[in-house]
Amino acid sequence: MNEQYRWVGNSTKSKQALEIVAKAAAVNLSVLLQEESGTGKEVIARYIHQLSDRKNGPFIAINCAALLPNLIENELFGYVEGAFAGAKKGGQPGKFELANGGT
Repeated sequence: MNEQYRWVGNSTKSKQALEIVAKAAAVNLSVLLQEESGTGKEVIARYIHQLSDRKNGPFIAINCAALLPNLIENELFGYVEGAFAGAKKGGQPGKFELANGGT
């Protein structure tokens, strides 16, 4: 299901942000959003996704601050069953695999 988002800000800064978002969505590149907690990074990421050629693919949000340092690799790249104590039966696909074809 693709959710539709509509930008409601109309300040100069807001319009400048949307111009940057449109440029990012128009090309096939990686985007790293960094800002304080609660500033709407995921909203911007979803908006980029919605405007991009990948909009029909999955959108996988990652809160990097919530990832434990010793589990980052498992979260991003996945793991196979038995890879470590407590690993899920059957393993788990990584976020990159889940986002394939999308964002």
